[in-house]
Amino acid sequence: MSLEDLMAATKIQKRYLLAIEQGNYDIIPGKFYVRAFIKQYAEAVGLNPEQLFEEFRKDVPSTYNDEVSDKLSNIKPQRELPKPASKVLELLPTILIIGGILVVIAIIYVIVQAVNHDSGQKNNQAAPQQSESKYEVSEDSSLAKDQKKKDKASSDDQEKSSEKDDSSKDSSKDDEDVSLKATDTEGSTTTYEVSGAEEMELTISASQASWLRVRDESGKVLKMGELKDGESFKTDLTDLSQVDIRLGNATGIDIKVNDETLKYELDPKNTMTQNIVIVNKGKEKSS
Repeated sequence: MSLEDLMAATKIQKRYLLAIEQGNYDIIPGKFYVRAFIKQYAEAVGLNPEQLFEEFRKDVPSTYNDEVSDKLSNIKPQRELPKPASKVLELLPTILIIGGILVVIAIIYVIVQAVNHDSGQKNNQAAPQQSESKYEVSEDSSLAKDQKKKDKASSDDQEKSSEKDDSSKDSSKDDEDVSLKATDTEGSTTTYEVSGAEEMELTISASQASWLRVRDESGKVLKMGELKDGESFKTDLTDLSQVDIRLGNATGIDIKVNDETLKYELDPKNTMTQNIVIVNKGKEKSS
């Protein structure tokens, strides 16, 4: 990874990154920032910052906790409230509870009055409404039955058509099996060829935090930065002839094309930082 890549991933100035690599901590503003910058640097390249601090305890400034304790000691304690004010604060919860109870009682009273008023009006109108409703139901019962039959028939037709569409989609997906195989390995770079489907989607998922950069055949950056644990990145490969993937921590990255999982030709435990080149053979043939 270049210093430009690290600067884009960590948002730390290039001269500070260079100072960390050379052990020149004097130009970094404060020992607190030395440890903070080293921690961001380590996470960007897939290393454990706490393990680094423990291993290089003599070289890295160790006054982080001291600075925090000094900052906390400068905070002035709050002045105690006078006794009358403190008594008011002690009684405040009780006052709020009593006020809340009174509000609830008032709301219940209003609701009860409204319900009693509505029930009185309904009793006065109940007899004529019941006779009219019986007449309407007897008159429209045959029409209602016919309408229910028609609705049921149309819903059955829709369910059958949707089942046919789902089955056709499933069969088309089964026919488009993707082939993803390694064709060449040179240093930390492995080339894979993918073919077998008209539409292809690239999915990169992280089970551990890792720095990531994805570029197309023209060099355009599709994704660059840290991919945190549980995050994923997707892009359409259908119209791309090639993508170049740079991984900072390959042990925590899974790569898929559609449902086909890329099998690392180089063991990520031995080669954490890898370059993955995926060539779309279907795009090459069509072009």
